[in-house]
Amino acid sequence: PKRPLELWSFESSPFCRLVREGLCELELPYVLHNVGKRSPKRVVFVARSGKMRVPYLVDPNTGREMFESGDILCYLNETYAEG
Repeated sequence: PKRPLELWSFESSPFCRLVREGLCELELPYVLHNVGKRSPKRVVFVARSGKMRVPYLVDPNTGREMFESGDILCYLNETYAEG
């Protein structure tokens, strides 16, 4: 992709870890926004997404924004996997 994807997550979530692993396996550049408890970024995140729920992927290359680790992994594979 021309621009890095954005992943909003927090470290202790196993669902966020799955998405991070998927991004790494596909060697996709991404910016990680950690929105753990007491993070000042949480307010910005909720304003953007409408709720406090992670993982949340933003793909500025296609305009897609989505929750749910399974949906995100399917999207990444369908959009960026070779072959």
